[in-house]
Amino acid sequence: MRWLLCLAWVWSLALAFPRVGVHEGFTRLVFDLPSPQVDYRLEEGEGLLTLSFPGLSVPARDLVVNSPEVASVQVVPEGRGVRVLVRLKGAVEVTTRRFGDPERLVLDLSLRREAPARPQAPSGAPPQTRPPNPRRPVVLLDPGHGGVDPGMVGYVVEKEVVLDVALRLKSLLEREGVEVRLTRDRDTHLSRDKRTDLFLRSQMADSSQVNLFVSIHVNASPTRTARGVEVFYFGRAQDPRVLAQVIRENGGGEVGRRLTEEARSAAERILSDVVAQANQRFSQRLAETLGHHLSQATGSPYRGSFPGDFFVLRYARVPAVLVEIGFGDHPVEGRRLQESAYRDRVAQGLLSGVLTFLSNGAFSR
Repeated sequence: MRWLLCLAWVWSLALAFPRVGVHEGFTRLVFDLPSPQVDYRLEEGEGLLTLSFPGLSVPARDLVVNSPEVASVQVVPEGRGVRVLVRLKGAVEVTTRRFGDPERLVLDLSLRREAPARPQAPSGAPPQTRPPNPRRPVVLLDPGHGGVDPGMVGYVVEKEVVLDVALRLKSLLEREGVEVRLTRDRDTHLSRDKRTDLFLRSQMADSSQVNLFVSIHVNASPTRTARGVEVFYFGRAQDPRVLAQVIRENGGGEVGRRLTEEARSAAERILSDVVAQANQRFSQRLAETLGHHLSQATGSPYRGSFPGDFFVLRYARVPAVLVEIGFGDHPVEGRRLQESAYRDRVAQGLLSGVLTFLSNGAFSR
């Protein structure tokens, strides 16, 4: 009987680690632990809590919470332990408690209280005549791959081209008064684990401080004869060719297929989420705008915009796209992507598309 109870406990742990409860004023995370000997480490970063449990083995999990305090929770098995990433919606106060019988760790997360408002100026003081500065739009650029992950390798190496184009685009946007942030600004990865790497990129697009998210990539085809520009927004991939491309950009092989299935479950939720549907329409409009402008600037054919189950786009709460700037294995287009002048044209086309989208007021939130 005891082994049955133990098996039931292990099964329940596998199904819900952590258990999440949303309460008035706070979100509670409960981590059921097998023994008092299981230790943990908690690290607090900007918009992210990371808990490490050495020696613990539980399955990977990706949970959308969407409470006032927490956006999502991701469980990442790694080596001889597990890491839990808690994406936050704002600055939080963290209360931790440990209980026994049964052994568990409890985290309560509540939003920090704002500092008291400054006293009002005396009634006789002259009113302020200077209007507040309008908020600048913020664009998040994601040069795909990087570090241990080269991306596609043809006449060019994808990770090198997209970083170069992103840095050129950043400079052009900043001249136009747009604030630009990058998921990476050098040849590096955010994590050696592909799932965690894409997760960390995607969580940057789920921010109240970002207006647009553009992930930049270089395409490839099995026949090495395709050329042109394609842009994707988040949704269910219907075309088998698109699905194959999604799997490649999600890591390729078994990892890419698994992450595509995880992203697909998020895409299915869009069907019942009115806010997500509205954001998807904006993302589709951004995709079409970027595609047309990029094609005009480079002379490369515009092959269209398509929905795709891209892991890096699945958490975006702003218009978000993945743009394939050309085919790096095409004998003409691949060689053009080697040229600095052509990369300038790519950056100019993306600049024109972003500015056109922003000028239509679609970024207002």
